[in-house]
This record gives sequence, C-alpha cells and structure tokens, in this order.
Amino acid sequence: MNVLNDLLDSLSNDEAFVYTQQETIFNWIPGQFQYTVGNPVGGTFVGTVTGGSPTITGITSIPSQLVASTTVGAGSTLTDQQSVIPVGTNLFPVATTVIAIGTNTVTMSAPATATPSINPDTITYTVPGNIPMNRPLRFRQGFTRSNSTNANLDYTFTFTDFDNYKRELLKNVQGPWPYIAAYQQTFPYGQLYVYPAPGSNYTAHIFSDLILSEFANTSAVYSLPQGYSRALKKLLALELAPNYGKTPSPQLILQAKEAKDLIKGTNATPVAVLQFDSALNRSQVNDASWAQHGGFT
Repeated sequence: MNVLNDLLDSLSNDEAFVYTQQETIFNWIPGQFQYTVGNPVGGTFVGTVTGGSPTITGITSIPSQLVASTTVGAGSTLTDQQSVIPVGTNLFPVATTVIAIGTNTVTMSAPATATPSINPDTITYTVPGNIPMNRPLRFRQGFTRSNSTNANLDYTFTFTDFDNYKRELLKNVQGPWPYIAAYQQTFPYGQLYVYPAPGSNYTAHIFSDLILSEFANTSAVYSLPQGYSRALKKLLALELAPNYGKTPSPQLILQAKEAKDLIKGTNATPVAVLQFDSALNRSQVNDASWAQHGGFT
C-alpha cells in the first residue's frame, strides 16, 4: 500500500494523467497581492469526542495555531485517530473544519459519527493559509466574480510565469480585480501573486489539477474513472517487481504503457483555438477615421 501511495503521489505530477480540475472559491483580501496557498498539518491535540455532537470537550491545551471560521473550508481541518470525525470522499472532500473555539472546547462543522472506543481521542489539525486548500502542483486559470452592482459578471485572470510577474513595476498597485497571476511552488505553502491587487473582497474562483488521493488502508473504497484500475495495477506491478527480485515481462511493460497512454489520451487538452480582436480584421478602405489611428486599429 505504501508503494501504491508513493505511485499515486508521483502520478499527480503528470498533468496528462490527472483526469479533472478542482475549483476553489475564496474571497480576495483588499489591497493584498501575495497569498499563501495550502493547508498543511500543524499538529495534534487530545479531546473527548461524542457521537452525534459537533463539540470536542475536555481539551486541556488548545493549539495556538488552530484556526476557526464559519466560512466553509476556511477553518483548520480535523481528522482523528479513531476515525469518527467525517472526512468526506476521495473525489470531492467535504472535510470537517473548526468553526468555533472555546475555553477548553472546539466546535466542528459536522458532528462525530460515533463515540470512539478510546476516549479522549487524538485529533490532528491543519493550519490553513490565505487560500485554504491542499497545496496544488499547478494552477490552470481563474476568474473574479463581481458581487457588487455588476453581479454575476466574471473577470478572467491569466496565469503567467513568475519572471513575467516580476516585470510589473509597482506590485501593490490596486485595481478592481487582478488580470494576471503567478504561482510559486514553495513548500509547505505555495505562494500566489496577483496583479493588480484586488480593490475589494470580490469572490475568486480558481482552478487547479486534482491531487490523486492516497489509500487510507487496504480496504478503503476508492473510485476512479474508467481505465484507472487497470493502469494502477500494471504500474504497481512494475514498481513492486524489483522488491521481489523479479524482472517485469515485456508483456507487462507493454500493457502498463498502453493503459497509461489510453488515460493520457483521454485527458489530453484540445489544441487552443486561435482568437483575435475582430477589429484587427476589418477593412480600412472606407474608414473615414484612418487619420486618427494612422491606418491601424
């Protein structure tokens, strides 16, 4: 299982092997142009968990890094040793987060599914960044949705490399919303830079490649699209062969390559269609205003 999880971890880096993108929704911070991206584990604490209750009690020492928020997904994510705190599904995780912190209590966004056999329980928590999501390997695109008088209008921002972003002269210049963004893959938090800095707490929608989830145990239910089961079996066989002193057969190597290539072919992004401003294509023959723009548009 450890080898399989290492394989999944590695395959997440192959964008053609990843079958979908995931959308993360958050609010811009007015005037801020640099954002931490990620939700790494911060540590553990011990508390009493009761089935059907969202409140963890009897906590003698609440971690100072623990983050509470009533905004969905913005608080620290919680998991526990006895597996009674809901963790969601492999495909679309709906994690349990912290929504309130008391003197010696923590309130969760969902109730525990049962009272654990060992209580107090050991709870692991994360420390979310400005954009609370699993640290992405790459971003695809995003847009800002205006939630003022121009409601439901989306303004796209384009991802560029960090060197292009650094060419902007005044990084903290403020506009209504960003039109370019750059991602630095620092660890454990990635860094997202935008230009210009957003002028209000408009809603941002950002798309990143899905990180393939690891297997929690050998009996865990794990759902993937068509073709992935065969590919993982064949690729795992190649990974395990040296550990058992075996040499993979040519047939296995061929089948593993075929299974992986079929998935990558399905996930391949179509070639982008060339687009340009229609004004560039209009005739200048009957253009009475040509003197104002020198014959060019």
